[in-house]
Amino acid sequence: MHVSEAFKLMQKAGLNVLEKLRPEEYRQARRRIIECVLATDMANHANFLAKLKTKIETMNIYNGNNVKNLITPNNLTNTYENQQIILGMCIHSADISNPAKLGSVYREWVDFLFIEFYNQGDLEKNMNLPISYLCDRTTTNINVSQLGFINFIVEPTFDSLLKIIPEISPYMDNIKRNLKMFEQLVKDEKERKEQEEKEKEKEKKIEI
Repeated sequence: MHVSEAFKLMQKAGLNVLEKLRPEEYRQARRRIIECVLATDMANHANFLAKLKTKIETMNIYNGNNVKNLITPNNLTNTYENQQIILGMCIHSADISNPAKLGSVYREWVDFLFIEFYNQGDLEKNMNLPISYLCDRTTTNINVSQLGFINFIVEPTFDSLLKIIPEISPYMDNIKRNLKMFEQLVKDEKERKEQEEKEKEKEKKIEI
């Protein structure tokens, strides 16, 4: 829908940023834009990341070395595909980049995100619809969710991109710091609950 609306807007006078492209250039630009937007769909995450990892290993890419083998191979079809995988993963990485920000900024965005998630879950509940993943305010653990998000989604993605673009290392440093932060938050939360349970047990014994 977003892509469709964007291209509708470009049909209006003064808004077509692609108007100077030749027809074949326009078709390729449109195709790239569509594929980049689709790359932000989490349903495609595992597939795209697996493709990128395979190409990195096959072409022995590390610390920015041998990248030219990925983006300028002899086969024209592979050239487009390889370039598009990198473009798509860069856009996707930007889309999931909150853990790559400074901790204070990241935590603020998490708060904003879960306001949206919980509002959605409340609407779904009121409409007797299944509540979407992470949208149930009564069962979702925010700290645990972020720990899983970093471990299984964000860090592996940025780790692969780091081999191609070593300049993103400061963002990987932020990810590692934020991972430790949420590990500590989860640990503290667990210890707090255990302590509360102990206090409840003591109160029960006193009542008996």
